[in-house]
Amino acid sequence: MDNGLYRRIRALFAAVLVLSVATLGIAALIGGNAAVWVRSGIVTAIATVLIALARRAFGGSRAAYLRMRLMSTVAPLAIVIIVALPHDGFPAWMKVEQAVVGVLLLAVAVMVGRKAVRQAYPKAGKQVR
Repeated sequence: MDNGLYRRIRALFAAVLVLSVATLGIAALIGGNAAVWVRSGIVTAIATVLIALARRAFGGSRAAYLRMRLMSTVAPLAIVIIVALPHDGFPAWMKVEQAVVGVLLLAVAVMVGRKAVRQAYPKAGKQVR
């Protein structure tokens, strides 16, 4: 993964972290329900893990790259479900925040799923072309 791509991915993950922490702050100010607190806490933890995985992937770790790729691909799918459900305990403002998080993670999924990036993390025993 080149420096430019790493910086963009790290910035997107940092934005997810900032949004998640802000969501926790809003929940504290206006009294969010349990669903808001749990989901915000989970997304904050995931964002922190993704930042660490990006750092390790940039250092050449195939395992970190694969985890980062999986998480950034699966999370937007879960967010679509959260946003689409009519009575799930999440207020409208949080659904908007989650939609933004989903778009940010989807952007990362597209970046790390490109063929050139995948080829930078070959399976053991395979050579990079």
